[in-house]
Amino acid sequence: MSRKKALAGGVGVLATALATSVLLAPAAGAATTTATGDGVNSAYAIAAKGLLGIDPSPYVTDEDGFEQESLAKLDVPGLAGLRALNASAGAGQARASVADINVGLGVGKPLLTASAIEAECEAGKGDSSLAKAKLGDITLDVKAPVNTTVAVPGLLSVVLNKQVTHDDGSITVTAISIKVDNVQTLDIASATCAPGDDDNGDGDDETPTTEPTATSTKTPAPSTTKSSSGGGAGSGAGDKPDANGKAPRPTPVKAHLDVTH
Repeated sequence: MSRKKALAGGVGVLATALATSVLLAPAAGAATTTATGDGVNSAYAIAAKGLLGIDPSPYVTDEDGFEQESLAKLDVPGLAGLRALNASAGAGQARASVADINVGLGVGKPLLTASAIEAECEAGKGDSSLAKAKLGDITLDVKAPVNTTVAVPGLLSVVLNKQVTHDDGSITVTAISIKVDNVQTLDIASATCAPGDDDNGDGDDETPTTEPTATSTKTPAPSTTKSSSGGGAGSGAGDKPDANGKAPRPTPVKAHLDVTH
C-alpha cells in the first residue's frame, strides 16, 4: 500500500471513530516526560514530518533575547492551509497562534477546522485554547483537558492540549498534535518554556535583620536609697509612715552612750 493510500485510509478510519463522538481524556497523572528541554523559551505555529514536511514556522527562541515572528499565510497542498501564523518568546514566556485553519491530510473532507488555535506557557506552566474548532463533525471545547486524545490504536491519533514535561522542569504545550503512524505528523501552535524559580527568592518576604526598637511608655519604678542617718541597719520600710498615716515603729539602733555621774 502506498503512503498516500495509507494516509487516506487512516483518516477514513479516524472519521469513523469521530462519528462515534468519543474523546478520550487521559487518567490523572498521565503527563508525559522526556529527557530534557533546551533551557530556553521557544515557539512555532506549525511543523510537520513525514509524507509532507514543514520546518517549524515561524520559529522563535529567546536565547538572544525577546523574539517575535509572523507569517501572513501558509498553504501546503494536500496537508493544510493556515493564516496569521504568529510566534513569540521572551521574558519567561512563549506563545504561538494560528487563524483560519483547515487540515485535510489529502482527504476531501477536512479533518480539522478552526478560526483560531493558540498555545502559551510561562515559567514551566502551559495552556492552550481553540476557537470554533471542529475535529471531523465534533465541535471541540475552547479549553480541552491536558492530553485529551482521540485515537485509532496502531493507526492514528489526535491529541488536544498536549503537554510534555521535561526532566529539567521545562514544558512543551502543543494545542493540537496529529499523528498518522509511520506516515505523517502535524503539530499546530506549540510553545516551550523553561521552569520558573521555585525558591521564592524575590526578596518581597524577607524578614528585617534588625527590628525597630519600640519606645517604652512605662514609668520607671523609683529606686530605693538607703538612709545614711541610721548607720544602715535601721533604714528601710520602718522609717516611713504606714498605709494609715501612722508613725512608723521605731527601729532600735545599737549604740554606746557615756554615763556621767
